[in-house]
Amino acid sequence: MTQKKILLPGAKLGVMGSGQLARMFALEAIPSGYEVSVYSPELHSPASGVGAKEFVFEYENKEALLSFLKSIDALTFEFENIPEIALSTIEEFQNASDLLVHPSPNCVRIAQNRWKEKSSFRKAAIPTVNFYPVFTNQDREETPSKVQYPCILKTNTMGYDGKGQVKCKSKEELISALSNLKELNHIVEEFFPFTSEASVIFARFQDGAISYFRPSLNIHKDHILDLTFHPGNFSPSVEKNLVDYAKKLAEEIDYIGVFGIEFFIKDEEILCNEFAPRPHNSGHFSQDSGSLSQFSLQLRTLCNLPAPKEIPVRPITMKNILGEDYKPGSKLWTTTLGNPHFHLHLYGKTEARKGRKMGHWNYSGPNPESAFAGWE
Repeated sequence: MTQKKILLPGAKLGVMGSGQLARMFALEAIPSGYEVSVYSPELHSPASGVGAKEFVFEYENKEALLSFLKSIDALTFEFENIPEIALSTIEEFQNASDLLVHPSPNCVRIAQNRWKEKSSFRKAAIPTVNFYPVFTNQDREETPSKVQYPCILKTNTMGYDGKGQVKCKSKEELISALSNLKELNHIVEEFFPFTSEASVIFARFQDGAISYFRPSLNIHKDHILDLTFHPGNFSPSVEKNLVDYAKKLAEEIDYIGVFGIEFFIKDEEILCNEFAPRPHNSGHFSQDSGSLSQFSLQLRTLCNLPAPKEIPVRPITMKNILGEDYKPGSKLWTTTLGNPHFHLHLYGKTEARKGRKMGHWNYSGPNPESAFAGWE
């Protein structure tokens, strides 16, 4: 692996996307002396609220995107659903220049496509549920007879937080769901009766060095992450396998940067669900863990700074704040703000909508496992 240049403070860093993850990256990079610019169609974005320069254009605007790329020294991503025309433009510009791009556009392509993603898991010897394509009319006709039920019909692209999914308990339900599809870009996954969900925040550097946080335990509500307990209370063998699978994926797809990878667990059996080619919601605990955050790792991998030899971390619990939970004047909020163990992170979004992520709390005090018990 060829060592590329190191970007020191003063370098100009770019992010595709300008939401909360770009905001938190900027909060890490700007105090360290870097300039941060963000590219998205959104004006007055969360990232701009903390000092990032905005390039406000559609992702498909090739001329504007090239102008953005020419203005920066390195590029990273805050979300994976980037149109192909933008990924191709970035790739072509990178090949013709010395722009650093971490992760690579190809890794983003894998993450935004469930079929490519799960195929990459299988190629890396990472266990997954059985999955089947629905890309042709023949697939639509034949798949219901191949699947073990229950199963889940999912959009192959553009799915997140449970969107674009239909659970089918029987062959008849799947046939009905398939008949209603407007486009044949879906996959069917067999259901795994998991008892817990885990994630690993993993970083791989340009020279092949790796850093990671111990696996976390995640609790979802209505398909959206509600709580993350770090570290999760997993057996040593499960914890080792979770980290080993993350490492296998990084090496298989030659990933440089930070990613979050999610797993389903039942007893000692582990199946990989999906990965995100960026910092992950379940890694926000790291902002108040007393050591490096996942955004510090993102900065270090992007700029080819040294990898930390270890990441010591204290037990901590994170809770998401959704639009329906956004109640700054409530007694709960004011009481919590008086407790030095609670750390509030808001995303600078002006409109609170149901299911919209507005921020999160981190709790770093005694008994973190019960810090948010009874919260509504």
